[in-house]
Amino acid sequence: MGAEKMLGVSWLCLSLACGVVAAQGEETGSTGDVAQVSAPVWEKGMAIIGKVRVDPVQRTVNAPGWVNLEAGAIELLACGPGGKTHESIFVLDVNALDLQTGLLLLGLKGGEPMKGLGQGPPKGAEIDLWVEWKDGEHSCEKRAETFVFDEDSGSVLPDAPWIFTGSMMEEGQFKALAEESLVTTYWDPWSIVNLGLPCGSNDEMLVVNTNTIPPVKTDIIMSFRAR
Repeated sequence: MGAEKMLGVSWLCLSLACGVVAAQGEETGSTGDVAQVSAPVWEKGMAIIGKVRVDPVQRTVNAPGWVNLEAGAIELLACGPGGKTHESIFVLDVNALDLQTGLLLLGLKGGEPMKGLGQGPPKGAEIDLWVEWKDGEHSCEKRAETFVFDEDSGSVLPDAPWIFTGSMMEEGQFKALAEESLVTTYWDPWSIVNLGLPCGSNDEMLVVNTNTIPPVKTDIIMSFRAR
């Protein structure tokens, strides 16, 4: 079975298993009351799920967004447009369920949910996160950790895995869609991806690394890469 057919079958199984509705070319609201996942469309070997691009060969999921903060304390690496933008470095312009579906289609598995904020460590598949953008005509790419500074240690975060914990349905809501918390540095059981370092248990240690962050509103692509 080819990659296109395999992902199509996997998407259908995921949709039925999660009790979600396939949205045919229709964007989902951010209330989280009705979970909808976009049907995949194939283009040049990639599955396009809403605004999320899934490369089954490279085992990569790409999501578009922009730089949201140039300085200050953070609890998130990335949120949705309606999420906690006052403490998130990036905003990703995607449906949270599309993002989680894309990661599941790579065969990644989330772990046992954390009991509450800051209570971990997070469990699930390890991934690498990279951020791509353009500086004039030059293409730039850095690991996501390089944009986060740890005030306790006085240094930039070391290279580390990010953990695909996966979000959940609760009281009829897909929580990552309701909260729009997509990638968190402060451990969050409702987020899709959590930082895989012990500093994730503290919400007062991490700030934007002002030495590396591009200007606010710079367009970016966040790349989720399976290990």
